[in-house]
Amino acid sequence: MYEKIISRAKELGISAEIFSIKLKEYTITKDKYYIPIKIEENGYGIRVIDSNNRMGYLYSKKLDDKILEDALKVAKLGDSDKANVLPSRKPIRKLNGLYKLENAEDKVKEVVSEMNDLEDKLNLTSISVSIIDYEISIINTEGVDVGEKRGLFLIQILANSDNNSPEIYEYNLSRNHDIKLDKLKETIIEKAKILRKREKVDVKGYDVTFTQKALDSIFSSLFPSLFSAKSYFKRITPFKLGELINEDLEIIDNPLDSALPFSRSFDDEGNPSKINNVIENGIVKTFLSNTYWSIKASIDNTSSASRTIDSLIPSYFTLPLIDFSNIVVKHRNSEHEVEDNSVVIDQVQGIDTADLSSGNFSLVASVSWINKKEEKKGLREVIVTGNLKELLKNVVSSSKDIEAYGKVVSGKLRVRGLSLV
Repeated sequence: MYEKIISRAKELGISAEIFSIKLKEYTITKDKYYIPIKIEENGYGIRVIDSNNRMGYLYSKKLDDKILEDALKVAKLGDSDKANVLPSRKPIRKLNGLYKLENAEDKVKEVVSEMNDLEDKLNLTSISVSIIDYEISIINTEGVDVGEKRGLFLIQILANSDNNSPEIYEYNLSRNHDIKLDKLKETIIEKAKILRKREKVDVKGYDVTFTQKALDSIFSSLFPSLFSAKSYFKRITPFKLGELINEDLEIIDNPLDSALPFSRSFDDEGNPSKINNVIENGIVKTFLSNTYWSIKASIDNTSSASRTIDSLIPSYFTLPLIDFSNIVVKHRNSEHEVEDNSVVIDQVQGIDTADLSSGNFSLVASVSWINKKEEKKGLREVIVTGNLKELLKNVVSSSKDIEAYGKVVSGKLRVRGLSLV
């Protein structure tokens, strides 16, 4: 059916693209009871661009002879735009190691069993373990014809020390089964212990040290908008090309490290993935783009088309937008004791209220502590207020323990000048 639809589009003199995903997921969740969940789904997104440069999009769980004509009807409702272009075929360097998951059901059951001993040490709200297999394919009238099988192994834990302490959410993502379960358990047990007794402390004037988990919440939510070609073109970002942000800071979008969970051989339009130095030697070097916005803004296409917005895997429901893959953050000044005499923020609430144009945020630090003389004291009711640009400008150091958490690969970052109350 793929070839039939593409051939028909060529006969009509229009551009067409078929995006497809085949998904298999096996999950066991434990709240009060164990609940196994199996999901299998195939889906297709059809994008067409007619002779008047009008774009139409439809999604469906099956392909048939009508879908092309129906998508064309949608296109006729749109406006002509010369930036409505499908990418042409380019060489793809296939990554190895994006799928290393076998015996999914047995492995999920094994991991759930290994996590059960947490119930003896914590008030365990829920555990969820998932293995997700998915296969992406993209074919269009301009010669793109790519496909790739990928996998994700996901563990999620929600727990606290008692009913009076905040819930701690931890999760871990991997391309394979190699998740250090003992370290994950030790991490959440240690945080629950710190938060068992929290105090209201005057934290004004302290530096803030963000853990990798907190950085993932902030950066993965704000970066896609503030460093996108769309925002650059519309002038709704505080960042400017060539602007010095922090001479010791580097931010890299790296989709080519197969060990990281959001790596891919090609983006969600079929363009070959590449490493993008967003901030290099402290200077803003590029804004991420897809085909449409690279044409609109007259900048290089960074192959950052994404259908994975607010999700772990691409969706056939949406047109390709712009997003980071893996966000690698480096700072030249690294130290072992980066947390000393600072407020450590590990978990935040309210990131969805941040301003995606200015980067302003006001967040509740639901999991935080003060680190003084090797003693960690849990904090109550801490609010951190600031701006993403100022946060990046005022990063003064990084810890030496570089870790991947969600989309972020970084050390803990120590930041000066944020408002704490």
